[in-house]
Amino acid sequence: MRAADWSRALGELFPIAQPGSASRRTVAWESICGEARPVLLAGAYLASPRKTLVIVPNVDRALKWQAKLLLCGVSRESVRTLPNGLTALFDDDPPEFVALSDRIAALQALADDDPVIVVATASAALERTLPAHVLREVTFTLNPGVRIEPQALTRRLLKLGYEHHEPVRLPGHFSRRGGIIDVFVMGLDCPVRIEMFGNEVESLRSFDSVTQRSIGKVPGVSFAPSRETLLPSDSGQFVDMLRRSLELEAAALEATYRDSLIEHIEEDVRRFESREYFDRLDLYRPLIHPDACGVVDLIGGDGLVVLDEPLEVEIAALKAQEEMDQALKSRSSRGEMLQGYVSDFLAPVEHLAENVPVLAMGSMNAYPDWLTPDERVAVEANSLSSLHGSPTGLTKSLKQWKSSNHRIVFATDQANRSKAVLAKVDFFPQPVESLDGLGELKPGVYLSQGNLAGGFALPQHQVTVVTDAELFGVARLRLPQKRFLEGSPVTTLLDLKAGDFVVHIQFGIGRYHGLAKRSVDGVEKEFLFLEYAAGDKLFVPTDQLDRVQKYLNPGDIEPKVNRLRGTEWQKTISKAREDARKVAAELIRLYAQRTLVHRRQYGPDTPWQQEMEATFPWVETPSQLAAIKDVKRDLAQAWPMDRLICGDVGYGKTEVALRAAFKAVQDGRQVAVMCPTTILSEQHFRNFQERLGPFDVKIELLNRFRKASERRETLAMLKSGDAEIVIGTHALLSQEIVFKNLGLLIVDEEQKFGVKQKETLKKLRVEVDVLSMSATPIPRTLSMALMDLRQMSLINDPPPGRLPVRTVVRPYSAESVREAILRELSRGGQVFYVFNRVQGIYHVAEKLRKLVPTARIGVGHGQMAESELEPVMMGFLEGEIDVLLSTTIIENGLDIANANTLIVENADRFGLSQLYQLRGRVGRSDSQAYALFFFHPVRDMDDDALARLRAIQEFADLGAGYSLAFRDLQIRGAGEILGTRQHGSMASVGNRNLRRSSPYPRSTSQWRL
Repeated sequence: MRAADWSRALGELFPIAQPGSASRRTVAWESICGEARPVLLAGAYLASPRKTLVIVPNVDRALKWQAKLLLCGVSRESVRTLPNGLTALFDDDPPEFVALSDRIAALQALADDDPVIVVATASAALERTLPAHVLREVTFTLNPGVRIEPQALTRRLLKLGYEHHEPVRLPGHFSRRGGIIDVFVMGLDCPVRIEMFGNEVESLRSFDSVTQRSIGKVPGVSFAPSRETLLPSDSGQFVDMLRRSLELEAAALEATYRDSLIEHIEEDVRRFESREYFDRLDLYRPLIHPDACGVVDLIGGDGLVVLDEPLEVEIAALKAQEEMDQALKSRSSRGEMLQGYVSDFLAPVEHLAENVPVLAMGSMNAYPDWLTPDERVAVEANSLSSLHGSPTGLTKSLKQWKSSNHRIVFATDQANRSKAVLAKVDFFPQPVESLDGLGELKPGVYLSQGNLAGGFALPQHQVTVVTDAELFGVARLRLPQKRFLEGSPVTTLLDLKAGDFVVHIQFGIGRYHGLAKRSVDGVEKEFLFLEYAAGDKLFVPTDQLDRVQKYLNPGDIEPKVNRLRGTEWQKTISKAREDARKVAAELIRLYAQRTLVHRRQYGPDTPWQQEMEATFPWVETPSQLAAIKDVKRDLAQAWPMDRLICGDVGYGKTEVALRAAFKAVQDGRQVAVMCPTTILSEQHFRNFQERLGPFDVKIELLNRFRKASERRETLAMLKSGDAEIVIGTHALLSQEIVFKNLGLLIVDEEQKFGVKQKETLKKLRVEVDVLSMSATPIPRTLSMALMDLRQMSLINDPPPGRLPVRTVVRPYSAESVREAILRELSRGGQVFYVFNRVQGIYHVAEKLRKLVPTARIGVGHGQMAESELEPVMMGFLEGEIDVLLSTTIIENGLDIANANTLIVENADRFGLSQLYQLRGRVGRSDSQAYALFFFHPVRDMDDDALARLRAIQEFADLGAGYSLAFRDLQIRGAGEILGTRQHGSMASVGNRNLRRSSPYPRSTSQWRL
């Protein structure tokens, strides 16, 4: 049975008054746990669909609501999220078009007549927007056969705020090539290609924004505006009003700020007069759209507003208003905007319940002054969260419910596994196909297909719903994928552009000057135009691209360009081959030792392996699946594995390690997971416990937070074999640790370990399987992988919904810090602030408290005792702290989807890998994330520091870890591999040609003695 049947049956226990039956009433469902709220609302919606706006306190809650509504059977087309749209008011950054796309689509859905559920944070719901009648007036539809001039269509798109970009990649972009117009319409997952025949629309096709390939025909498209602030219809009249306001306000400002205000307004006036959209346009929304309405006004009397925990919603709304007010008053006082309307961007909090039916849902049963329930329903839905992953507790509760004549329903995605687990405690559930008569079911135990991602009990109705979360400690929670967020593969790093140095396998190093057309035998063809020394030119046919490679070399020193004639290139290749031979001989000896160490091969996946992999709560990306396949293939060989998994932060490397670890345990081997920091080891321990605990895998932890008695017990269990997986820091390499049967070593961020630890690892590689993970491998490791001296799997697909982190490098400014924090807090998010000196960190904390008095600030650093550090980290994890001020202890290990702004002070003092790892702390949800790297301009920086800051800003796209590692290889050089310098030979022929020149096999699997 589908989850939709579940939620509909449960929802019918608590029906909502339908439109017209009791207009404008407020109903309160009381004593209802968070797990039950989306389920019961989904049931009521499926039974009787209507326009519904769900308002929650923060972004994290909104994402969970969206995911659970989808799990409960509400269609993807009927569930939308409403992100914040006014974050650009805090600075003059460009609009976040991806978030804006979701927002416009949600607003349009609320303005239309069709049923829909829109989930919004309190701050997003308070933002004033275009009235429903304006949205309808400016939106237009195209279908095949409609007549419109291409020029008229582009004018309409420009009028709606669409920007011309070639090629079209993001929502709000369009391009035109003759009779073909590409548009990424707001709210769509893919752009649309409009093919015109004269002035008639011939066809509409969706296409992939990355590959630009067609996906399929589209019957019609509605073009919504790309912004919530449109240009005024009469620019002249608006400019006159703007200048009058400027004249009145400028007189009250100090001279410095007066000049700033005049400069800003006059620049904006020029934009208005030229009729072009610009980044600061939202600052004028109250003036351009004086009739701007609140989001609730779009619903109408037939809709429904749902408040998830009303008091929490009120607190979040008031906080958002205060932060917005502070930020805008600060900007107006500095002469960056007019101050006469700073309070007109958000509606008052009581607007959330004005002139619309309201359903309040919560467990606190308390309400703000502006919300008085007309009817209060005691639902009494109790959470089962305390039973997550607790077999003993669940067994005890099951027996109690059964003795109380409950109808116990197991809603699961894994029926066979659930039956096996329940049979161990003498529970044998009956399968049910439908719950339409839930109240008619006899007391007993039932099993149904469809996981609700969190169980609850309804004691009044003697109904208990148990899900995979309680049975196995983990529940599948998937967000809808967005095609336009796939990102480009990392191979685009090697794309050629005019001026690049290239290497022709036969003629050597030259400079690429673009494509040139030449006539051959009367047929015009395209060639690569390469220039060599002494003005020699070479034209390479495009069908011979395999003979040309981009010149890749550590350092920014230009290579020597070869001559087309003579033997110079052949001599260079010969010398490089000889140098490579010497280094490869030593490497072969090391890696050949591994092929001589035969171990028992791993068997095929067990049914439990398949069950464990099925509990992965996300959709595996193609490159992630490829990496998993690579690892399993290595384990099936007769010699030890040594594989590097290179993938961006948050791209799913840990899942690859989890599956490898479980496979080793299933095969009777022990696993050691080594982490560079205590915090990361704690996080891995939680992740491994959550995923593998339900399978009775014994997992232990070794780090400085463990007591001496706990450490001794763990050591004994490792020696006896009772501990199957141990997770810890470099202490795992201690000689006092004895394993009974260590089979797999997983090393996370190997570059963080010292020389001694790496030497120990080098010895272990000959004896056990080694799986290393890194987002930005050290230059030597990457160089070895590029030369095929280590096996490497590259995970370069971002998870669904992931956005590139917007990266800013700038001189330190207290105002910039303040605005960045306020911007994040205004949308219900959290902030990482990194200051890497313990001596001054508390002074920085006081400075931040003065800058942002409303922010809750916590301090964490490595010298704190466990009793001090752990409450701070847990407080940040649970949302009780807004800003975490810390040293680089957060560099690895904290995974908080709600933290989407990173601020790093003295960024020039960090290594490139550190900067990248820090940036990876944010951007782990589908919200736009920001990373601000500040430096103090008064301090001299060396060239390498400048290069690192340029690199971190340049490589801000999804999947940039590999690119940054390669740039680090260029900045720092490849170093020494086994004590032999590679730099000279690599520079003379380039990295890729050094590989081609090697006299030895390119794969270590081919090396035999």
